[in-house]
Amino acid sequence: MKKKIILSVFIGILLSGCEQESVSRLNSRDNSAEKSAVIERKPAKPMSIVEQKNAQHWDDGRIYITENNYIRYMNGSSQPTFYIYKAKEWPKEDLNNQSSYDLPRVVFRWDNGESGDAPIDDFYERRDKVWSIKTDGTDLRLVADEFDGIVQSIKMSPNNRYLALSYSTDEGVFKVIKDLKTGEYAELGKYPETTNFLWAEDSSYLYFSDKWKKWKYTVLTKEIEKFDVKFSNASIVYGGKRYVVHDFGAGIYDEKNNKLLYAVIPNQEGDIESQIFRKRTISPTGKYVWVETWTKRYLIDTYRQTFNVEEIIPNKLGKYYDFEMIGLGANYTKLGSASTAVFKLNGKKEYDGSYVKWYQIGTGQSASEGSLYNAFANDGGFFKNAEVFK
Repeated sequence: MKKKIILSVFIGILLSGCEQESVSRLNSRDNSAEKSAVIERKPAKPMSIVEQKNAQHWDDGRIYITENNYIRYMNGSSQPTFYIYKAKEWPKEDLNNQSSYDLPRVVFRWDNGESGDAPIDDFYERRDKVWSIKTDGTDLRLVADEFDGIVQSIKMSPNNRYLALSYSTDEGVFKVIKDLKTGEYAELGKYPETTNFLWAEDSSYLYFSDKWKKWKYTVLTKEIEKFDVKFSNASIVYGGKRYVVHDFGAGIYDEKNNKLLYAVIPNQEGDIESQIFRKRTISPTGKYVWVETWTKRYLIDTYRQTFNVEEIIPNKLGKYYDFEMIGLGANYTKLGSASTAVFKLNGKKEYDGSYVKWYQIGTGQSASEGSLYNAFANDGGFFKNAEVFK
């Protein structure tokens, strides 16, 4: 009898335990369901204005980058075209952003707001500003907008930190240097004429001109002194030498003692006017100089003291066609800042049909005054992928 009672009690306890376990499991399932319901009912994160705009369908294929600015890829191009209506929204040049400097860059002027879409009283957007971009057409940056005038000339220092800028107003031509690290401006003065700029190889000083007068500005001391020095808008200081493209040839000077070492002067014929170099460019090391007269184009090798020449044939590109900006080693050249083209040169430093062309700017007036800087990045290559060339 006792055994039956004990067995009955044991079975009762066992059944009670099973029931509790079943209830516990059921409660656990109910709690999980409640939690899932809570997660499902959690409101979605609101979309940003940019996300809302990009969620819409745009017939022109625009992609908004900021609230009022967007890009388009036109005619199947892999390079973007920029439409900037509110420059203050756009990223500025940032020396701490290393990804901006993995390719050579071009600095240029652009009045982004001078178009039918900009209000007539929006004077800021209609003003000249200084911008920069990688040579592959990406990473557009706003460099300087704190001035009110028409840009005459611009030149970035070799260390990428300083922008030399001259701009004209009704009062004259102002010349300044912007420190991109601090945002501060150093005033070089007001002058009656536009200028040429030439930076020292280590960016410690700057030569600038005003018609027949030349000055030297020392960055550390901020001192300006008149200086008897030869340079032009196509000059470079590299390896202790100053390479200068004059009206009729290239002069190479010892930068330390300011003495002429030698000159390379192409053999030209005809009157003086027809021999003047009306266009001129120099490569980042001074080795290659490209010039154009009214009838001929020359590619000068200042190291070997040799040159090649071609006759200009109307409506034909030619092998030395418009080398506006020459890359390191003269492997690439670039033309234009609004509608732009990059030419890949062959082993003879000649254009043979390999190029990439695209519309870089979609708003405002045509960009201009472009010049190359950060030229040694990517071994001078203008693109990371050379397969883009035709």
